[in-house]
Amino acid sequence: MIYYSLNIKEKKKINQGLTLDFYQAQNKYRQKQFRSILNYIIKLLMIIVAVFIGWWLGNRDKLVLIQENEKLINDFNDQKIELDRKLTDIRLKLKEANLALDTQNIKNKDNDFGRDSKNILASNLAKGVPEKDIINALRLLGYNKTCSKSDFKELAVSTQSFIPPENTLLLLSGGLKVKVEGNISDKVTDNPYFDPSQPIRVIFIYLGNNDIVEGNLPITRNIMAGKFSVNIKIMKSKVRGAVIVQYQNCKI
Repeated sequence: MIYYSLNIKEKKKINQGLTLDFYQAQNKYRQKQFRSILNYIIKLLMIIVAVFIGWWLGNRDKLVLIQENEKLINDFNDQKIELDRKLTDIRLKLKEANLALDTQNIKNKDNDFGRDSKNILASNLAKGVPEKDIINALRLLGYNKTCSKSDFKELAVSTQSFIPPENTLLLLSGGLKVKVEGNISDKVTDNPYFDPSQPIRVIFIYLGNNDIVEGNLPITRNIMAGKFSVNIKIMKSKVRGAVIVQYQNCKI
């Protein structure tokens, strides 16, 4: 009996030892598995951090390059503007110097520069062309002008025996008025219309002045009124008793 009891106790101790080894092995396996998962997570986090740091450094370098490029572009544009300004100043000074030199050459009687222009000027003055008209024409040549398209209008012509109701053409918003007076072909007949083959009289009214031009058609005239000029050409019309007025407005 005593021997049997001892065998039972030893078997219990052996079973307890086996149970403890099983639990210890299972616990070690779980710890090992946990450490493996933890190492994987740590490595993954390290990779993510490394990628983020690389992206951040690369993006920072990219922003620095963009800022440097923008600075270079702005500096280039500033230099270009400054060079354009200097070039414009040089051209203006050169133009003024050439103008002064040409003016001096023209005034010099011993120089042939502008001789043809002087001869034409003298010839027109001798023919009775008003000096004011010559001066205005020369001014028009020297100014930069912005001109509109040419326009045409019919204008009724007044005669000794007939004055039409609409015998005035208004240009420049009424600042320039144009009237035309003609001669009839035969005073004996009842025909009140003017004869376009005979000389006519054109009256330009602007700035309180009456500028009168007489002659045969066509008649051309350049009128200056302040900062505006009007190129006018008066021609024959197919409409009886009227003329065609071609005009072009220019802003100086």
